[in-house]
Amino acid sequence: MKKKCLICKKTFQAKTNRSLYCSEECRKKGIREKQRKLMKQKRADKKKEKIKVLNTNADVTEKPKKIRNLVQHYKKLKREILDNESEFGFTGIALVEGIDIHEENFVDLVMQKIKEQQ
Repeated sequence: MKKKCLICKKTFQAKTNRSLYCSEECRKKGIREKQRKLMKQKRADKKKEKIKVLNTNADVTEKPKKIRNLVQHYKKLKREILDNESEFGFTGIALVEGIDIHEENFVDLVMQKIKEQQ
């Protein structure tokens, strides 16, 4: 039975009906080529899987950023710290943006400092 080699394209006399290569050298080249294609496919599959895994942690819903009222925030912060100090009878040093929280116009000074930084 005459067949055509898959590697070198020469015709050869096949000993069995399943023979694909004309020589041992072509058989080794064929196996190597087949293995190379298989490994390339495996790497591509792994890459796709890795991309899927990375995307599972992505936040799908786009949440709008919370718009904060900074004046209200700093007033609340001052009130909480002063209440805490009066509860435990301890006056500590609390600085926000380098300004002591015990100052009368603390909120105004902090807002002024923030505007200067922008």
